[in-house]
Amino acid sequence: MVQSLMRAMEILEHLRQSDKSCSLAELTRKTGLPSSTVHRILQTFCSTNYVVRDPKTHLYRLGTALIPLGMAATRRLKLRDSALPVLKNLMRMTEEDVFLIIISGYQGIVLEKVEGPNPLKVVERFGGEVDLHCGGIRRSLLAYQSDSFIESYIRHHLPHMAEHPEERETLLRNLSRIREEGVAVSRGEYIPHAVGIGAPVFDMNDKAVASIGLIAPQSRTPPEQVKRLKELVKQHAEQLSALLGYVRNNRGISEECK
Repeated sequence: MVQSLMRAMEILEHLRQSDKSCSLAELTRKTGLPSSTVHRILQTFCSTNYVVRDPKTHLYRLGTALIPLGMAATRRLKLRDSALPVLKNLMRMTEEDVFLIIISGYQGIVLEKVEGPNPLKVVERFGGEVDLHCGGIRRSLLAYQSDSFIESYIRHHLPHMAEHPEERETLLRNLSRIREEGVAVSRGEYIPHAVGIGAPVFDMNDKAVASIGLIAPQSRTPPEQVKRLKELVKQHAEQLSALLGYVRNNRGISEECK
């Protein structure tokens, strides 16, 4: 564990617990750290507005830059709480392992998972970060991001495509097809012998904030079953979007992607 980071978090925690602004001497006493160390950490926090220093009293308090962080954490809790019953119902109807995926940088991570009853499973770890263009569930989320995000993703995360424009065009056509169908399917891309099916989840601001879907062995997913699973995944993604306040527009896609 990084010691300097732990020291910084300890100072933030003392400011959070205090019902008033704190002086440098007070924070030094509470943390047991050298005054120079506390002052240096506070200066760094002040430069990012995570901490504010009153120029008259020279006292420190938490800054407004922390508010968006707290709001983001709250939104994720709401997303997870809203998603769980939808995921459980999707699992009951498909008897497959189902997942809730969110974006982290240029990758998608598992925020929630509900396991199906089948003993033969495809392993997908909690918190495991996988590139957004890999697999049906993550790619369905990438497809509904803004054009600028997708271009940035390709430019910074898939730089080899600059030398292979045909791969870039293939990916863009794939994303366009996902937006037309509202659902994505992958076969054995990053998990051998597995089929992934995913659909985007929108919030009240028409933003694709997550995707839900399932991963199953190819042995349980013949063409007719894939067709059925696509519809179920899409329906449940729409249900979760409605719970988050999304109102379907005329084209059925986020305005940000138009």
